[in-house]
Amino acid sequence: MSLAGLVLVVEDEDPVRRYTVSLLEELGFTVLQAIDGIEAIATLRRRSTEIDAMLLDHSMPGLSGEEVLAELEREGLTVPVVLTSGYDRPSLERRFAGHEIAAYLQKPFRLETLDETIRAVLAKRAQAS
Repeated sequence: MSLAGLVLVVEDEDPVRRYTVSLLEELGFTVLQAIDGIEAIATLRRRSTEIDAMLLDHSMPGLSGEEVLAELEREGLTVPVVLTSGYDRPSLERRFAGHEIAAYLQKPFRLETLDETIRAVLAKRAQAS
């Protein structure tokens, strides 16, 4: 089953961003890209109501994933966030306690893992609406 929707990929490493975008497009998504937290916030200010999910890198120069989340919360922008990182999930859960994280995705990930994660996030979002 092909998925549809708009996903924002926030990743500072070009090869990782391109890989993630290609996987999401293979799954049937339309993808927006941001190379850092500043660009992500600007995109979300313009298009938050259109974006179905955001894959947010945990560690980036400039604004980190944590700082992006804090800014979104301050501005009342809501979008399901899938936090991506090379760190293990328990470490991330402790660090991001109190932030609204829809799912965690450990790098490196494969198409199947990305597919399962995105499907779960979108299903949860659909149930909440």
